[in-house]
Amino acid sequence: MQASRPQDPYRAMLVGGAVPAAALAVAAVVVFTVLDGGLGAAGAVTASLLVGVTFAASTLVLQRVRHLEPVIVLGIAMVGYMTVVLLLGLFLVLFRDATWLSPLSFAISACAVSLAWTVGQVVAFTRVRTLLFDEQPAPGGADRGTPR
Repeated sequence: MQASRPQDPYRAMLVGGAVPAAALAVAAVVVFTVLDGGLGAAGAVTASLLVGVTFAASTLVLQRVRHLEPVIVLGIAMVGYMTVVLLLGLFLVLFRDATWLSPLSFAISACAVSLAWTVGQVVAFTRVRTLLFDEQPAPGGADRGTPR
């Protein structure tokens, strides 16, 4: 029996966040189209695309720097998440008076899709088999690195 290879946690987080976020984005577009017509649809689509791009970019950056020390990767993850939140907040402020979309549908969709992406990432990461330590040498003296 062959041992299963550990999954790439960043790929799992990307897919795990994107799938529920996309499902919720489609639902948001449908709901806000019914409630607010074209303006509602424009707000929901714009928010969903903005959230998707920023969260995916953040995860892809982490995938690129995964070879660095864990403390550095954690710092980059925190800065990346803070940047995503600040960008979303900036766009919420910039689009509050936009006439080509519904600001309310934009804000609600952005918050809902962000929450769905974050929860999806966390759930996906908790289900990934990731080694947190080096494997122990085989019993019976199979450790060839130390002289006896």
